[in-house]
Amino acid sequence: MDRIFSVLGALSLAQFPQFIQQYLQRLAGHADEAMRIVERYKLAADRAGMEFSVYIQRFNDDSNAVVAEHGSIMTEAVERADFLTNAVESLQNSNMLTRPFVFLNNLDTDIAWQALLIFQPGVPTTVEGIMYALVGIMLGLLVYNGLKWPFYKMSDKKKTTHN
Repeated sequence: MDRIFSVLGALSLAQFPQFIQQYLQRLAGHADEAMRIVERYKLAADRAGMEFSVYIQRFNDDSNAVVAEHGSIMTEAVERADFLTNAVESLQNSNMLTRPFVFLNNLDTDIAWQALLIFQPGVPTTVEGIMYALVGIMLGLLVYNGLKWPFYKMSDKKKTTHN
């Protein structure tokens, strides 16, 4: 039984780098698209002969609610592009020890959920995958021993009451 838990732990945890890679692919795609949209807004500001920040502020300050809403959308697009770009760079620059924390710190739950829906497990062939597999073995053994412990204690009590 302990070997089954070890293997299950290893296989499960070894998928983390695979999931991060698939998440990162989706995240980078979202970041690229968000930057494409922001670049189009910047081009429009250039054509209007305005600095980008002034261009957005002009929309935001407009008394027409429709125009002001467009300014709000542009502001959100810039913030989203910045967040996604920073998240991609942070994950790409992280190492195997910091990656779980960087992932959680920059997590976009919608993108992570979409990555999870189409997640394809893989066999870890990287040092990182192997390290996660080793940690998974240890966690699998801890879970197994944790589940086994109450039964072990009950059998000890039965032995002492029968003696």
